[in-house]
Amino acid sequence: MEFLIILTLAKPSGGGFRQATILRTVTAAPDATRSGLLSWAIDQAGPEMQGAHVLFFSAEPNALPTTLKAVQG
Repeated sequence: MEFLIILTLAKPSGGGFRQATILRTVTAAPDATRSGLLSWAIDQAGPEMQGAHVLFFSAEPNALPTTLKAVQG
C-alpha cells in the first residue's frame, strides 16, 4: 500500500532551531507499522537532523475515498 508521509523535525542549532519537513510517498509492505514508517521518514532527513525532535508526523494512505465527489466550479 502506498502512503503519504509528512514529518516535521526541529533541532537546536546555534542559538536557534534548524527545522526540516519531509513530504514523501512510500510503498509499504502489508505488515508495515506506523513506527516503521516514522523511522524510515526520520532516516530520510539525513544525518544533520539526527537527534531532532518530532514536531509533526502523519502517515496516511495515498488514495482518495471512492465516494469522494468532484467539486464543480
